[in-house]
Amino acid sequence: MLERLKGYVQNPVFLFILWMGVGLACSLSLMIKGTYSNYVIFSQSFWHAISSSPLYVEYLQEQKDFFLYGISFTALISPFAALPRPLGMVLWCMVNCGFLYYAISKLDLKKWQFAVVILVSVNDVFTAVLSQQYSIGITAMIIFAYVLIEKEKDLWAALMVVFGVMTKLYGVVGLAFFLFSKHKMRFVASLLFWGVVVFLLPMLYASPEYVVHSYKEWFDVLIYKNELNQFKINQNISLLGMLHRITGASFSDLWIIIPGMLLFALPYLRIRQYQNESFRFLFLSSALLFMVLFSTGTETYGYLTAMVAVGIWYVKTPTQVTTPRLNLFLLIFCILLTSLSTTDLFPRFIRMDYVKPYALKALPCTLIWLKIVWEQLTQNFACSSEKIETS
Repeated sequence: MLERLKGYVQNPVFLFILWMGVGLACSLSLMIKGTYSNYVIFSQSFWHAISSSPLYVEYLQEQKDFFLYGISFTALISPFAALPRPLGMVLWCMVNCGFLYYAISKLDLKKWQFAVVILVSVNDVFTAVLSQQYSIGITAMIIFAYVLIEKEKDLWAALMVVFGVMTKLYGVVGLAFFLFSKHKMRFVASLLFWGVVVFLLPMLYASPEYVVHSYKEWFDVLIYKNELNQFKINQNISLLGMLHRITGASFSDLWIIIPGMLLFALPYLRIRQYQNESFRFLFLSSALLFMVLFSTGTETYGYLTAMVAVGIWYVKTPTQVTTPRLNLFLLIFCILLTSLSTTDLFPRFIRMDYVKPYALKALPCTLIWLKIVWEQLTQNFACSSEKIETS
């Protein structure tokens, strides 16, 4: 009976229906309630670009917040913006969910490993769709950048990086896999090629002057928004925000970001480990977690990225044999405090008095990220892989 249950849980059809079903249920509920303000901002950006209206000003009669993405995003949203708004919103959410599911499915994972990644992160599909998050698609682009470099398809890997960078900046994380490319010059040339293409793309429906000016305005508004994020209770749900709120101290984020970047980069010195797939997989997990933990723009709704990273780490860590109990504890701790702490399954007083005010969602992910870095710096991945295969 247990074997049959295990077979059902690992069935790709079941996992696909579960993943997409959660996204569909959430998006339909938003459609019925008429509460999808983020999608309104996204879709209106296309019409603002068409009419050459400013992208980065408040439109209080249309939307509740600023548009914060690059003008190239308006090309991405255009097919959805052309549809009736409720239908466009549902399709936007479903395409993003499907894109990320497909990206994860293209990773070199065994059936049980793929099932763990999906099951660990599926609850956060709901919370991400609840805010119509574009971070779902950005996460997929970063994973695809990794996958395509692994498959030596550097031209298309570069497209994932460039489109991510020129729409939300976070796509720059895809460059973390550059040193694993076997065709580095081709990759660089592809970055330049796609950079030009994506830069010019909005000029199909907007003037060159408007496009160039919009890119400049985008960087200005990002600096302004970064300053605001540090003091909003629903923003900066990251390692940066957690340390600020727990200590009550005011200090530059660079005191955390620079050591974090050094820790992230140190494993690159272990060049001989590049040939081991599990070492490269841990870089994927580390990069995705870094994107969440070291950004003032991280929201509760953006933790789908972190949970996917945690799932990948858990099934690919070389310490499956040496520290299995610690790994399992960290996974369960992360599911409880990071994934479930914002749901009704978690005690309300803990959620409202501790988790939210102190950004404690970031704590388990921080511990796992530090463990990933430690593993990258200390493990012999070739020997560890052999032990896992024979265990």
